[in-house]
Amino acid sequence: MTFARLLLGIAPGALCVAGPLAAQEAEEPFALGEIVIEALRTGATESAIPGTVQVIEAEQIEAQAQSGKTLPTIISDLVPGLAPANGTIGGASQTLRGRTTQILIDGIARTSELRGFDRELAMIDPASIARIEVVKGSTARYGNGATGGIINIVTNKADTDTTQTTVSTNLSFQEADSDTFSYGGSFSHERRVGELGLRIELSNEYNGLSFDGSGDRIPADPLLGQGDDQDSTRSAIGFAADWTRGAHEFEFRLDAYAFEQDIDFFSDYDTSPVSVGENPYTGEPVSDEGRTAKLTYRNAEFALGELEVSAFATDIERRSAFTEPSVVNSQYYADGAGSTEQDPDSQSELFTTTYGLDATVRSPADWIGAEATLTWGLDIGRDEVEQQLLDGTDVIAPMVQDSLAAFAQLDVPLGERWEISTGLRAERFWLSVSDFTRPDSVFLSGTTAVALPAVDVIGGDFEYDAVVGNIGAVFHATPTVDLYGGFSQGFSIPDVGAFTRRAAAENPFLAGQTVSYADIGPDAQIVNTWQLGTRYNNAAWRVDVSAYYSTSDEGTVFDSSTNTITQQKERIWGAEATADYKIREDWSLGTNIAFVEGEYDDDQDGSIDSWLPNSRIPSTYTARLYTTKNFDNGLILSGEAVYASGRDKSDYPELDDTTTINASGSYPLGAGRVTLGVTNLFDTYQFNPTASSVRENPDIIVAEEGRRISLDYTVSF
Repeated sequence: MTFARLLLGIAPGALCVAGPLAAQEAEEPFALGEIVIEALRTGATESAIPGTVQVIEAEQIEAQAQSGKTLPTIISDLVPGLAPANGTIGGASQTLRGRTTQILIDGIARTSELRGFDRELAMIDPASIARIEVVKGSTARYGNGATGGIINIVTNKADTDTTQTTVSTNLSFQEADSDTFSYGGSFSHERRVGELGLRIELSNEYNGLSFDGSGDRIPADPLLGQGDDQDSTRSAIGFAADWTRGAHEFEFRLDAYAFEQDIDFFSDYDTSPVSVGENPYTGEPVSDEGRTAKLTYRNAEFALGELEVSAFATDIERRSAFTEPSVVNSQYYADGAGSTEQDPDSQSELFTTTYGLDATVRSPADWIGAEATLTWGLDIGRDEVEQQLLDGTDVIAPMVQDSLAAFAQLDVPLGERWEISTGLRAERFWLSVSDFTRPDSVFLSGTTAVALPAVDVIGGDFEYDAVVGNIGAVFHATPTVDLYGGFSQGFSIPDVGAFTRRAAAENPFLAGQTVSYADIGPDAQIVNTWQLGTRYNNAAWRVDVSAYYSTSDEGTVFDSSTNTITQQKERIWGAEATADYKIREDWSLGTNIAFVEGEYDDDQDGSIDSWLPNSRIPSTYTARLYTTKNFDNGLILSGEAVYASGRDKSDYPELDDTTTINASGSYPLGAGRVTLGVTNLFDTYQFNPTASSVRENPDIIVAEEGRRISLDYTVSF
């Protein structure tokens, strides 16, 4: 199906919904309330935004988590345009509109864009989330990284007038083996003491083994070093406090978590799908530890408008899995110069520390028009990144990056029908790359192992800068219909650490070679996105339909066959639609569908001539159909079908489609509520398209988990 045909298919449906406008304009809108989208920093609500925005409320997240889903799966199922979750603790290939996603927690990134393992979503306790804001399309509101969009996770704070304790316990299992038992619990308490609000959160969970729909065990490291949540424990603690007096408000949040996965056997990548091998695992456990603190001050009566200042710091330590030499791990670190034996300490650990200070002012712009607002400010940041083997040997160049940005966003209502939005962000980076020696390594070709001498990488001090803008408009055609469109830009500096880790001399077999970071470092990538859409909202329907087109001259592609990263021209296009319908007050039905496709300049001759790899677009089409029914006795029943098309393009392995049926029911029991959920209800044997897209030559097929049954009990008092 082509993009044009998809739009032709969506358009009649949108027109059918919009057709009875004259009869329905007087009806009350879908009662969800006006939510300020914090990810935009402007104080704008969804109806005033000239782009595709989605808000996932805590109730939706809670219901999905209690039915047995992980947070990456919850978000991918609910957000059209986000690639299906890959089933591991890493976010490899889980792109948004075919591009990178900036994951924020309360408006801050937990790890540096200079080098990351993409584990943010897997490390967050769903019980701590108040809502999730998804802003699609290239954007620079928070600086480097959001070429496909922003996912901003807003955490809970104490309610305004309630003292409450919530306790939740859960258990899940698969029929295949008793070792699949997973269990955990969470606790939260919040209260108000005068003008002070306090909230404490604790959680702990253990995850057992996982089996596919045919009853075979899924390996604990199916994606070569990513690890997953099998045989793992995760603990988290969070503390939030807020204090308000008059126009002044302070908020403080402190989070800490620890994750560890024990792997018992190496994975066998010679089988299809990947299976549990026979060799006992000899490395250290996969681990992830993080600490984050943020302090925010707001002044609603600041001389220039509304002031918000935030200071934050994060400290993250991440260890990947140890991997044996294999057909997909064809280059590994050597146990000494000239040796072809693997270094037993060649398991990497990533250390990232970030600091930041953000200042935002929302000033009245009455000199332009009534109710016009100018949002402006400064962002200051610092990233410190190292990646080392267990013995302390650097595997990337240690680096420090400082950044300074200024931004301004103008929002102007024109009468009662039009809202215009435009803005600029200018950012400069100062990147200091230390000299380092890329360790001795080995290249494995079939059964032949060739020693590759160490390479000296010369660092230096470098500067990047970017000036990006956006402009858009919303037309309130009727009280129930909004038309929106706009142009926006985002930028990123692609994984600088990965470029130094893969540093190669002109003659890789000759000892004593030197390369300069100035010759191998990536260019800053600017992405341009155009999008058009319409929103429809009345008493029964809530609909959003959009189409987009994005381009970049410095797109980034990873080739797993050569272990190299290249940059070249690319373009991506797609369309998305969501529709929610209230059949009755107690019965709802909904769907979301998405299409995405893209091409790039494979041979770098200036002409875009090849499909983007599956690792960028693992499924061309995705869709979800759901229904929820509330009964008078308190019973709630839900069911859904989730579809991913996979992808079949020349020069790439074919990725199969998947259809997963999930069901859940909850019922009041005692002072709380019990929930029974089943994922993959029919125990379908199928392959995960996103996980199977990560390695394409040779391709690795990863099986999807089979049926899992979950039981949850939650009580608040």
